[in-house]
Amino acid sequence: MKLIVISHPGGTPGGTPGGTPGSLRDEAGLINKLFENGLQVLHLRKPDSTREQVKVLLSEINQKYLGRIALHQHHCLAEEFGIFRLHFTEKERAATSWEAFQEMRKKGITLSTSIHQVEQHDTLPTCFSYAFFGPVFDSISKKGYHGVVKGNFRLIKKPVSLIALGGIGASNLKDIQAMNFDGAAILGSLWEQPEDAIMNFRRLCHHLVPRLKPGAGERHIGIFARGPEQDDTYDEPNCTGAPAINPRFQPGVLDQVPAHGQGFSPSRITQKIAKLHFISSKTTGRTHLKSIQKALDGGCKWIQLRVKDQPQEDVLPLAMKAKIFCDRYNAKLIINDFPMIAKEVRAYGLHLGLSDMKIPQAREIVGSEMIIGGTANTYEDIVLRINEGADYVGLGPYRFTTTKQNLSPILGLEGYQKLMDRLAKAGHYIPIIAIGGILPDDIAALKNTGLHGIAMSSALLQAADIQETVSKIKTTLC
Repeated sequence: MKLIVISHPGGTPGGTPGGTPGSLRDEAGLINKLFENGLQVLHLRKPDSTREQVKVLLSEINQKYLGRIALHQHHCLAEEFGIFRLHFTEKERAATSWEAFQEMRKKGITLSTSIHQVEQHDTLPTCFSYAFFGPVFDSISKKGYHGVVKGNFRLIKKPVSLIALGGIGASNLKDIQAMNFDGAAILGSLWEQPEDAIMNFRRLCHHLVPRLKPGAGERHIGIFARGPEQDDTYDEPNCTGAPAINPRFQPGVLDQVPAHGQGFSPSRITQKIAKLHFISSKTTGRTHLKSIQKALDGGCKWIQLRVKDQPQEDVLPLAMKAKIFCDRYNAKLIINDFPMIAKEVRAYGLHLGLSDMKIPQAREIVGSEMIIGGTANTYEDIVLRINEGADYVGLGPYRFTTTKQNLSPILGLEGYQKLMDRLAKAGHYIPIIAIGGILPDDIAALKNTGLHGIAMSSALLQAADIQETVSKIKTTLC
């Protein structure tokens, strides 16, 4: 379940000594501390503040956290501060055209809104990632504002995630989970005593952490990304009020799919794994997102976001934008190394290196339906991955490559053939993806070893005509 914080309702932000009535001292400092303690999304709601006052507050918040802020007012500040989350009230939603919302989505903007009647959930257009609904319980910040749901209420999941709002604190957070909400928005319980805001936030997070087992270097505090319209059940979002169904899954089928290791046949897994994988890369003058955009334009449908040596909070915004890009092209996004991010952006899959989190541990985080691939360099590595429950293996490197640091021993064509023969003799089967310095001219010979497919990065990005190159590769791999 996701946890969102709504900013202090005080009228004048900025953190100036003394402030004005209802404002906080050093509000920006408190917001920075919340992010430092694991907060992933803050909704900045200042209905009584001027544009300049909100601008002052934003300028005092650590720049690296601005991508996690959703603006309720003064949306014009978003571009200036690199903010890509906007919230619309019911009134604003009604006054804005679907075409305008679509244009925002195309620019990578995450949209949210509010509803006050649960029946409105059915009619929300899927260009919204999530909506606030409430008050669920009696409001803490607005006295006399009573809850609208009964104790036996249980939400029916819809394409747009629904976030509970109103009277929510540590004592009833589990009730929100039992009601099947996608998350909770915190306001009064956090800011009623601002001096205790950080302690109260940690207490709230404590109620969420036990649902996940900690992994190496991972934070487990409600990372919030996009709504269900971004998962495998739904194709590219639209603003018609009805989701576009992806033929891979029909709604309700996910719960019927057996867990890994319980009925998955080799042919079934093979059908889920593309034969051409693109691995993102960053070079001087080209970002990960630009490399992904070029690969998508070229016709790649399996995109792995591989960001190394950066903290999770920096990778999350990249993953969110990469998911938006992939959804537009009906492509599948794979996240390298970060299970929590893969889960929260509704990625198609997760890829783990030999030094990353173990696959069984990651499986407990991402669930039984997400594809998980694992890196291997030796026969023993491949067997390990099979025993761990991997869906495919990235085996390499084929030859020397500058794309990856700490390169394992080079395999070459002969090495792949020996490993494939040994696997066949032992009766092992798993889709093997060759990776590492592969060029288009290498593919036919690699395919003849029995490999399922290949992964490429630089060779595609440097191609004179990437569309033609991708088309020829796909033909060769068929």
